[in-house]
Amino acid sequence: MKSSNVSVLAPFSLTLLAAAFALATPCALAQDDGWYSGFGLGKSWADVDVNAVVAGLHTAGYNSSLISTYDDDVTAKALVGYQFNRNFALEGGYFDLGKFNYGANVVPAAQQQGKATIRGLSLDLVGTLHLQDNLSAFARVGINNARISQSFSNPAMGAGFVDHKDRGAHENYGVGLQLAVNDRFTVRAEMERYRIEHNSVTKNSVDTLTLSVLYRFGASKEAPVIVATKPAETPAPAPSPPPAPAPAAPVKITLAASALFDFDKSELKAAGKQELDKLARDIKSVRYELIIVTGHTDRIGKHAYNLALSERRADAVKKYLVNAGIPGANITAKGVNSDKPVTTQQQCQGRVSTALKACLQPDRRVEVEVSGTR
Repeated sequence: MKSSNVSVLAPFSLTLLAAAFALATPCALAQDDGWYSGFGLGKSWADVDVNAVVAGLHTAGYNSSLISTYDDDVTAKALVGYQFNRNFALEGGYFDLGKFNYGANVVPAAQQQGKATIRGLSLDLVGTLHLQDNLSAFARVGINNARISQSFSNPAMGAGFVDHKDRGAHENYGVGLQLAVNDRFTVRAEMERYRIEHNSVTKNSVDTLTLSVLYRFGASKEAPVIVATKPAETPAPAPSPPPAPAPAAPVKITLAASALFDFDKSELKAAGKQELDKLARDIKSVRYELIIVTGHTDRIGKHAYNLALSERRADAVKKYLVNAGIPGANITAKGVNSDKPVTTQQQCQGRVSTALKACLQPDRRVEVEVSGTR
């Protein structure tokens, strides 16, 4: 009987994965990217390769009077994945498809039993279609490297029934549904088919039905991109003769955090630098005495983490203004976490969700207040 061969579709699957990886990387969205891991349990089943077993017995001079045609077992898998953006992820994992057995009564009187244990590693591209805020459908395609350990109760019945191990690369694919319980945990149910080419026990494929739990690492707050706005300046009062500079009311410029920074980052984006270049030119048109840069976050997440992030972002804006020619001695930078929100608890309620994050968007900002005279 024929041992495992490399599937002719495996190179094509590998090429597809590489292409998808290259396309997905530059499109990554901050609110949907990041690492995750998971573990799943379920049921696997496979058909015994009856024709191959009978042919091997006939070659050795035996006729089979009874042979089992089907077997199932428990399957398990562990995975690590990276979400590039809202729709694409890459997963690598270890799988144990279980043990598959057959038993045959043969003539002349004898008994033959065979067993195949299938384990291996896989690399899959996962595409996701979002149905609701926390429910999505997904499909996967990938390649696997499976090790098939085969053993037989009566190896004297021919060369095809000698214990041996085979390893080969094959394709696998599947579909399923997943439910986000919260920002950290997701429950996933899926059906998969693993192509396992011509071993001495099962046919070409093993099917599985599994239930998995995923855990996502890192922060998960959304940062929608909005247009920075600048409040209208309060007109300065008319000076009394002789003419003299009149004090102007402080000008406060509010910049959306997402316009300046990528999600959960404090390094300025190219678009953010353009906003600050314009701001630096505006500041140079007044006699400024004090500039206060204040970083704000929304109320989702841990206080200590958000406070540190708001401080780093305020410091990044100060540093850029200094490099643009604004004296650092005139600039004070601070972060205040979510202590001064624009929204209220009554306006934005409920558990953490896309709708709540969108409602809290005005709270995620950097404010620059300039005090001086025209």
